[in-house]
Amino acid sequence: MGVCVTAKSREELADGIVLAMTDLAGALGRLNDLIAQRSGVGPTDLLCLHTLNRLGPSTAGVLSARLGRTTGAITQMIDRLQKAGFVRRRPNPEDRRSVVVEAVPEALARIAELYAGLDARSRALMAELSEEQLAAVHAFLVASHRIAVQEADAL
Repeated sequence: MGVCVTAKSREELADGIVLAMTDLAGALGRLNDLIAQRSGVGPTDLLCLHTLNRLGPSTAGVLSARLGRTTGAITQMIDRLQKAGFVRRRPNPEDRRSVVVEAVPEALARIAELYAGLDARSRALMAELSEEQLAAVHAFLVASHRIAVQEADAL
């Protein structure tokens, strides 16, 4: 049976969640900075690699929109990442005038190794939760991502 939550305790829980999200964002930012440093790339370069890992090969225009950077800045970043062996360019099969950028799988694997501890600890934590709790956490995180993107777009 569910626990009855009063309005005040519900508000306190919401405040605690917002604070925990801020703390989590800071801790993940720090972790990403450290992983970027160890990988020899900048934080935005690492974010680009995450984006390519999630979306697959993309054009500079798509990366520009997704990362909120100018196409010029994206081109310079792609140049850096290509020189460092993290990405490669190939002709765009849908438009001969452009190229798509794809992450080099071996480079992504090296970066994934640096996230292995976080992955293992997160999965151990999730193993303690019921399927219903996991579904609620997942729904909350997906919605939180959506509203964070909306806020970034608004700014």
